[in-house]
Amino acid sequence: MARVEVFYSLQSDYCYFLLDRLIGLARKGIEVTIRPVEGGVLRVPERYQGRGELEQRYFQIDTARTAAYLGLPYAYPDPSPIQFKPGSLWLPEDEQPLNEYLYRLYVGAVRTGKGLEFLDKTGRMLWDGSTPGWDKGDHLAHAMVAAGLELDGVLTATPWSKAKTILDANAQAMISAGHWGVPLMVYRDEPFYGQDRFEQMIWRMRREWDASDR
Repeated sequence: MARVEVFYSLQSDYCYFLLDRLIGLARKGIEVTIRPVEGGVLRVPERYQGRGELEQRYFQIDTARTAAYLGLPYAYPDPSPIQFKPGSLWLPEDEQPLNEYLYRLYVGAVRTGKGLEFLDKTGRMLWDGSTPGWDKGDHLAHAMVAAGLELDGVLTATPWSKAKTILDANAQAMISAGHWGVPLMVYRDEPFYGQDRFEQMIWRMRREWDASDR
C-alpha cells in the first residue's frame, strides 16, 4: 500500500485547505499518516519575527482567495489557538493554554489511530466559521464524539509532557524530510510543501504506478 506522511498544524489555514483531499486520498486506499506539529510561530519563531504588515496583508488576501477557489467555508479561528500580542506575530511571554489543550487532544487522537477523523470533526470546526467560541461549552466534546473519541479519556492518556515530546520529534522529522513549513507531505522520502503541491504528489505516485505496470 502506498503511504504518505503529512505534517499538519491546527494553526494553519493551508492545512485546513488540504484536509478534504487527504480524506479523499485515504478513501482511495492510500495510507495517510498524520504527524501533528505546532504552529510555525512556536516551532521556528525566528522565521516569523521579521514579517511585516505587507506580508500579513497578502496572507489575508491569499487565504480568503484560496478558500473561495476551493469552495470551502473559512474563517480565522475564534479564538486563535495561539495567543499573540495584539496586531503582531509576537507571542506573549506566558504559556499557551489553548494550544496545549488542543494538541493534547490532537496527539492523543493520532495515537489511537484516528488522526484524520479528529481533523475532520475537530480541526475543521476551528476553520470553517461554524463555531465561534469553540473553546467554550461542550463544542470540543461533541466534535470528539463525532470523531469516535472520548475527550476525557484522550486527555488522561495524553499529558502535555507526552504530547510535547511527540510534537518536538515531529518538528525535527520535518526538517530531516526537507522543509519546515506546513502542510508538508512526504511520499517515498520526497517532500511536497504546501497544499498546492498535492497534485504534483499525485502525479509522482501515478508515474511510479504506471512504471510498475509495464
